Amino acid sequence: MPHSEKTLPERARRDAPTHRGGRTVQILAVLALAGIGAELLAAYAETTGDLGGVAFSLVFFAALYGAPALLARDLARRLGWGWPSMLCLFAALGVIQACLIDQSLFSADYGGYAGWAENREPTLIPALGFSGFNAYTFLMGHLVYSFAAPMALAEAWSPRRARTPWLGRVGTTIAALAYLLAALMILGDESSHSGSVAQLFGAGAVVTALVGIAVLCGRRSRGAGSPAESPDGRRRAPIWMAIIVGLVAGLVPDLMPPTWLGTALSIAVTAALGTGVLVASRRSWWTGRQMAAVAFGLLLERGLLAFTYYPLAGEVTAAAKYGHNLVMLLAVLLAGVLALLPRGHEQERSR
Repeated sequence: MPHSEKTLPERARRDAPTHRGGRTVQILAVLALAGIGAELLAAYAETTGDLGGVAFSLVFFAALYGAPALLARDLARRLGWGWPSMLCLFAALGVIQACLIDQSLFSADYGGYAGWAENREPTLIPALGFSGFNAYTFLMGHLVYSFAAPMALAEAWSPRRARTPWLGRVGTTIAALAYLLAALMILGDESSHSGSVAQLFGAGAVVTALVGIAVLCGRRSRGAGSPAESPDGRRRAPIWMAIIVGLVAGLVPDLMPPTWLGTALSIAVTAALGTGVLVASRRSWWTGRQMAAVAFGLLLERGLLAFTYYPLAGEVTAAAKYGHNLVMLLAVLLAGVLALLPRGHEQERSR
């Protein structure tokens, strides 16, 4: 017994650096994947294929998207909240980005991107000053590609750390300062000041409501306790099927026209995906690995679709464009493969 009591602390000390190292890798993965999923994977900007521009963008977008994603996740995990609460917080971050920071939802011609007016005008709501199609595209795009999908992949890398905070005090402070600095850089640009006072207050009210819903969901999940772990050997949802679900759920909205009918169908597909994942997560055959597979399918679809069009601004050569597309897609493939490797997901059910 004395030998055992001495050995366990020694083993814990030996394992501590590995634990910290793995957590650091997951943090860096979220920072990179958030920037890639939010902007670089779609390859629509004039910096596409420009090595220096992409390097700067990766760092900047890591601060703009990855840092708040980590802050929201850590808040949820410290409070014992699950994915429903995290998704509400991610949705709030999407509203903050599209309505309060770059205010692109309220812009009539943001950044000089080709096709902006064509996408905005068919579903423009004059009384509110924004397009229904753009509202869906921007807000759901940020929710899924900027925050949720990158986080699902990174959490799946280590299921035993999926429900624990990753940031300490120093990390939290750095992430908050990085996010604030990136946001201020955008707000310092006059072209981002598109929203009226009423629109900004309305967006703030939506953010407040989403945070309130996150709190309510978090209280319910804590009261319900953790779902039972599925027994070893229980058949689980095929990974390939979850990937296909993500691919289809991402492709259908991207192929819809910017009309009210297209917007309605896109919302229906996204709602079906969310409902399906919520229902499946309560079953014993659904784990964090299946959640990561859906996220992988969504990111994979965005990366593959980017091969079919040229950037919406600037002059980019074919070699630069397709080289960029390939590198970004390979980054997603690497993250997806690492997330889908079996490593104890059966012991970490997804809520």
